[in-house]
This record gives sequence, structure tokens and C-alpha cells, in this order.
Amino acid sequence: MDAPYLHPDVETLPRQERRRSQAAAFARQLAAVAASSPFYQRKFAAVGIHPSRLPLERLTDLPFTTKDELKADQEVHAPWGEFLAAPLTACVRLHQTSATTGRPLLILESRRDWQDLSRIYARALYAMGVRSTDMVLPAFSFGPWVGFWGGVFAIQELGALFFPSGGMSTEQRIDTLLSYPITVLGCTPSYGLHLAEAAAKRGIDLATRSRLRLSWHTGEPGASIPTTRALLARRLGTRVFDLPGLTEIAPWGFSCAAESGQVHLHEDVIYAEVLDVESERPVGPGERGELILTHLRREAMPFIRYRTRDLVEVARRPCPCGRTFLSFQGGVLGRLDDLKKIRGVLISPAHIEEVVRGAPAVSEFEIVLRRLQGLDDILVRLEAPEQALREGLLTELAANLRLRLGLRVTVEAAPSGSLRRWDHKARRLRDERQEVPF
Repeated sequence: MDAPYLHPDVETLPRQERRRSQAAAFARQLAAVAASSPFYQRKFAAVGIHPSRLPLERLTDLPFTTKDELKADQEVHAPWGEFLAAPLTACVRLHQTSATTGRPLLILESRRDWQDLSRIYARALYAMGVRSTDMVLPAFSFGPWVGFWGGVFAIQELGALFFPSGGMSTEQRIDTLLSYPITVLGCTPSYGLHLAEAAAKRGIDLATRSRLRLSWHTGEPGASIPTTRALLARRLGTRVFDLPGLTEIAPWGFSCAAESGQVHLHEDVIYAEVLDVESERPVGPGERGELILTHLRREAMPFIRYRTRDLVEVARRPCPCGRTFLSFQGGVLGRLDDLKKIRGVLISPAHIEEVVRGAPAVSEFEIVLRRLQGLDDILVRLEAPEQALREGLLTELAANLRLRLGLRVTVEAAPSGSLRRWDHKARRLRDERQEVPF
């Protein structure tokens, strides 16, 4: 019988002992940052803090770190920025964030940093059910993004058979899934649906024709949205798991085989705060707030109180899996940066996706925010078969969206194949308003 945990001593550590372990790690991390990072030396001096004497209980005395100030630091002190806290010769990996505009943020990692990342990624895959007997295909772009590389090294650490597909087209990946006994697939949620759609156009049902039993998804919150998760499971024939992360921090969380809807945090390497969006005070179980993350072991580019802009809900009860990690119900519920105010109501693209993905006939969609006769309007354009459209799909979705959002939504059909398909992070929201209130 398989061991239930890859790292049992870490994953089941009693909460009181975990807190002591985190406090000791935080003290070491803060001392290293204060000694070697000019970026943080300036930030700490600006608020009159002496980090060497600051316990974990007073973490909130320290200022936040934001992505914008990190990008500004790298622009002024190109190319790495003064938050690099280790010699360049100690760094072995370089990754970058995805960026729609401007220059991406560059992230360097030391050998130990990369070992830690590979270890926790392997822990996550093991918790989902990946074993050394699996053949695994990570269908990610072969580039500077950490998701693909983290998965590759994690697969190797678990001793599973890695099938490289970074340079393959979608058609080649479909053929690969049919030709080899691949049991595990990794990709973004959007690409998983696109892969199944492309196969269906060739008369291939991946759920029955491939040997996939498990898929993990990262880069987007879709795998924690119930309707999207159910659609992925139906079209791929897999148990579906979520692996949220940030290039700046690490793949910080994972859902597990208990399928409780919770996402666990790797608390041995990352410390989390969840703060109310308005008051910035800590929230309790069952409450929502912004996720703030602090490295506990990072050498090259450690971040203190990093504002992820991710909205999460602290789980009310422990996960049935027995792990004692802090968990979030429903994973990432949305990004604060993606919230849009429409006629006085804040909406998130995840709210719309939750409704649209509840209609399996929809193959792809986009969200357009616009002004009509001086008023804000939400337009959802979607692709679906003619039969579904004739059966009232547009009217049904418009009614469901109004019920979910409390706003009237315009739903239109788009010509088949006209909407973009995504192999990396999907960006389905387009704001065409010239002046926006939020």
C-alpha cells in the first residue's frame, strides 16, 4: 500500500510545532535578507525597523512588497534589481513572469532554491496520486516560465517517466496521448479544454481513447472552479487537481486526493497571511482576504510580505487527508487586479467562468466590457454548436449570469473558430471602456 504522504514529518506536523519551526526559519530568513539585500535594507530603514530583533509575531510591522516595486527596481538596477540577495555565481535558474505589457519580472534561484521548489512540487504531485509507475506528459510551453520546469524536475524526483512535449503542437500531443501509455497530464485549465476540443474535432474522445487517469492544472484558477473542474474531468477522463503558484514565490499550493475542495499551502518554505481587503486585518476560518506570502528559506530572491493580489478563503475545518498545512477553500477565488466595477457591482472573470463552464456545449468564450449609451455593459461572446444555440443556450446563460452577478449580461454567439485558444495563461477579459471607475 502506498504511503499517504511524501514528506510525512512535514505534512502532518502539529500546528504548535509548525509555528515554532516557522518562527525559527523566519528569524534566519530575515537576518539573511537584512544583511544581503539593498532593496530590503532601504525598505526596513524607511520604517525604522531592525529586522534582526523582530519575531514572527511582529511580521505585520514590516512593509508589504509589491510586484510593481520589484519591476521598478529591476528597471533602475537592471537586469536583476537590488533585491537579489545572493551572488550571481550562486544562481542556477532564471525564470520570468508572464507580462501583457512592459518588461516581465526576472526571478533567479540558487541551487537550494531550486531543490526546494522541485521538492514541494513533487510533494504536490504525490498528494494528487502521481507515482513512480506513471508516465507523465506536461503540456506546457518550453520557455522561461517556471510551471513547465518545476513539473519536469518534480516528475524526475518522484521517479515517474517523463514524456517531453514542450515543442509539440496540439495535434502532436493528441497523437502522443493515443500512442503511448501516458497516465498523467499537466497543463493550464484552458489548454486542457482546448486539447479535448481539438481531439473531438478529429472524432477522438480523450476520456475513452487515452489512458489518462489524473491531470493537474496550473497558471489559472480554473481547476478550483467547480464547473470548470467537472468539465475537464468529463472531457479528459481524469481526476482533476489544482496547483496554484507564482513565479515570484513558488508553486505554493496544491489540492489533494481527498478532493475536499481545499488547497494546501507548503508552510515549511512559505508563511502566509490572509488579510481583509479593506482593513488589512487578518481574517479567520470561513473568511476571505488577500493572500500575503513570505519566503522562509529563499536564498537568491527572498520576498517579505509579498502581495499576491489573489483572493482566498481560509478553510473552516481540516482536510480529511490529515495534512496539517493551512488550507484555502476553493483555491484562488479570483485576482484583485481582475475585479471590475460594473454599474456599482464588483465582478470577477472567475464568476463568469463558473456560469459559462456550467454549459458543456460552450467550447470557448470571451468577456468584453464596453459602454452602450453611456452605461457599462458586459458582453459574453461564446462558441457553441448550432443545435445548442437553437435550443436557447444564449437565453439560458444570460439568465444564469444575471442570477449569479446581479447584473444584466449580453450573451452573443461568435463564429466557430473565431475566439482565441490558449496554451498558456488565458486572458479572456477585454475592457474597451475609455474611463473605468475601478
